[in-house]
Amino acid sequence: MRAAGREMSAEEARARATLVASVSALTGEALERRHEALMEWADTELGLERAYAEQVYALAEQEDLEPVLAFELVRSGLGVRELEAPEQDMGEASQQAPPEWVAEEVVELDDVELERRLRASFRRLRSHLEVSATPAAAVQALLQDADIGLVQMR
Repeated sequence: MRAAGREMSAEEARARATLVASVSALTGEALERRHEALMEWADTELGLERAYAEQVYALAEQEDLEPVLAFELVRSGLGVRELEAPEQDMGEASQQAPPEWVAEEVVELDDVELERRLRASFRRLRSHLEVSATPAAAVQALLQDADIGLVQMR
């Protein structure tokens, strides 16, 4: 199966169909769930830990995206894929050690990458929502983007 000029797996095709169906099924009341109802839903339906669900909710609000749409995107496993970084000539690259005060608080790179991926995916969906008539149409437009595919969202 092909999407946006590339081959996609059966798993990705299922994720795309599920995302479109779940967003299409959202109505006014489901779209406007309150925080605690969404947290309970994220726990029971999506199996997300409370801390991660809170992070998704907060990032969605920061990116001006309805949190339920953010959770549906996370559930699908679809998002903006990172571009491959070009290889550097290791002969000329040098890296200096950061000052000691920089290393005081350890931040796991995986957490930073995950947040960046979530933000990029939420922003992309929001940009499609701004020009689409319905959330389902926005999701359809999102899925046409060449850099949307299966990514690690958890």
